Amino acid sequence: MINPDIALTLDEAVAEVLGLLTGLNLQYKPEEDRYYSVTRQINHAQRAIATELEWSYYTSTENIGEVVPGVKTVELRATIRPRIINDDSVKLCDANDRPIVWAYFLPRDAIDKTPDRSQLWVASTRTTLEFSRPFRSNEAGLFIHVPVMREPRMFKLPLQSNGTVPVPMEVREQQIDFAWPDLVIAKAAYFYAQSDPLMQPRVQTLEANYTNLFYALKERDERNTDSPFLNPYTVPIEGNIQGGGPISHIPYGDFRGGW
Repeated sequence: MINPDIALTLDEAVAEVLGLLTGLNLQYKPEEDRYYSVTRQINHAQRAIATELEWSYYTSTENIGEVVPGVKTVELRATIRPRIINDDSVKLCDANDRPIVWAYFLPRDAIDKTPDRSQLWVASTRTTLEFSRPFRSNEAGLFIHVPVMREPRMFKLPLQSNGTVPVPMEVREQQIDFAWPDLVIAKAAYFYAQSDPLMQPRVQTLEANYTNLFYALKERDERNTDSPFLNPYTVPIEGNIQGGGPISHIPYGDFRGGW
């Protein structure tokens, strides 16, 4: 949920970008070419920022259905993709969303190196999840929860015909899909200046302003009062030839038995 005190609509965002570039209180009609050009750079800025350190803002957990014994490959919706950052993992959960089995991510070319083992790993290729072994009968009834990322919500302007097609108010009042809109504004102004010969001398200054704000937010969001707990780490090699290992695939290593 975006803080309503700092949320910006499309009209406000366009005015902010123009004010940052010119220092003037300019207002363009939504049907004009310049309004479309600034909106295009705001969309570009949202997509660019989404690939940086703020992916956590666009992440959620997707329940992709119930475990089917014998199945090894599962498909995701085309509008999302797995989030593979830090300690992310696919979880097999019971009906109360309580994690029972953890499947940590492996590189795509390494998943075939761990077949038919007691533990479970997963690899991702676009929208396909491939597990290291087929699901077992004792895992039936569990639900597959996948950490996923989505793209930011874009501003969709209608195609114009000589400025006669009005822009709907719901589009003009749509808010920037980001927790700190000023970062999107700074990035959009930087992109726009690169495309305007008169403003190109300011590109380096705009880039520096964006970078300073970005790292200020990064410092604020990554500050911790204590180091997070680190789960026991195991490589995908079992402890013996039969596939039984001394540590379970459940985090914290507090469960010594097998499924």
